[in-house]
Amino acid sequence: MLVTFWASFIVIAYTYLLYAIIIKLILPFRTKRKVIISNQVFSVDVLVACFNEEDFVEAKIKNLLELNYDEEHISYVFITDGSTDNTVNIVTRFSNKYPEKIKLYHSDERKGKQHAINRVMPLLQSDIIVFNDCNTIINQESINHMVMHFHDANVGVVNGEKKIIVDESDDAVSSGEGLYWKYESFLKKTDSDFYTSVGSAGELFAIRRSLYEEVPSGISIEDFYVSMKIVLKGYRNVYEPKAFAKEFASFSIKEEFKRKKRISAGAFKTIVTLKEIYQWKHCKVLFLYISHRVFRWTLAPLGMISLLVSNYFLEPQFYRLTFLLQVGFYLLALLGYILSKTKIKLQILFVPFYFVFMNAALFFGFIDFLRDRNHTVWEKVQRRKS
Repeated sequence: MLVTFWASFIVIAYTYLLYAIIIKLILPFRTKRKVIISNQVFSVDVLVACFNEEDFVEAKIKNLLELNYDEEHISYVFITDGSTDNTVNIVTRFSNKYPEKIKLYHSDERKGKQHAINRVMPLLQSDIIVFNDCNTIINQESINHMVMHFHDANVGVVNGEKKIIVDESDDAVSSGEGLYWKYESFLKKTDSDFYTSVGSAGELFAIRRSLYEEVPSGISIEDFYVSMKIVLKGYRNVYEPKAFAKEFASFSIKEEFKRKKRISAGAFKTIVTLKEIYQWKHCKVLFLYISHRVFRWTLAPLGMISLLVSNYFLEPQFYRLTFLLQVGFYLLALLGYILSKTKIKLQILFVPFYFVFMNAALFFGFIDFLRDRNHTVWEKVQRRKS
């Protein structure tokens, strides 16, 4: 039990803190990446895959039209496959008004986001493809900040930053997700400074079009898969915090749990699918992948359970104290959940709540993975509009 306790503690501590500290200690001894300046102007397509986004799509189009990038070298591509609401009509209205800027691709069949993107990608000709979610707002200089990294021939992917819009009245979902993404952004920058970011979030990332590889059926986190396949070809994934996408949190705890569970099931599918990463030539990527992703998806949730159970059987006074601290942590998480359903907002409780919530989603996502539940065509999660 003593060995189990300390092994579990080390796994959790390494996953969420120690590995980032190790990289930070190594960074001063690594050669900094040179900034490459070039007069080349890349052509850019901003690709937005939509499904029944009538509440957001007009604001999205207006947001894109306000971006500060060379107008002759940028266009906006909307894929609306399967949409049954007013999304197609709204995009059509703008594409008729700006025929050279806004392109619409629609199919009545709904086969999932990755199928829709696979269908349209061969039709695009721009140098750079920027993937952006419909329910986000990106800053005006985002494309400039992302594209500049592609002057370095070794860069194949650029990650923007995801920001959750939170105010003081928001509940545990909004505040917890906002804090989580601040932490995740710190890790992405750390990974990028060391060698490469591991994976991308569909809210905002860019790739060289020539490096795109069709996403196979059964992959539900296509953004992560696409970016990792490019990295495994020998290119870097650079994190650019000056390019960011803002969005509101999920509408409710239930909606956020549905989203997290789907992503978790997709994460386990990715571990099995990306077999080529387990080679010595990818050792630096593999170190980051296991440390940042695999441990968090697999060993850390199990470590939380084994840490608590093994601690229960350890009798010395020190371990009695650590057991009480663990029980107290979970009680705070439970209290955070209870208060999330009331008007009482104690943000100090949102951290333990969201941490437990996130790991619970991983557990149920793993069950979905074992049951081979297909999340490639999924129900859209409701998000706050204001």
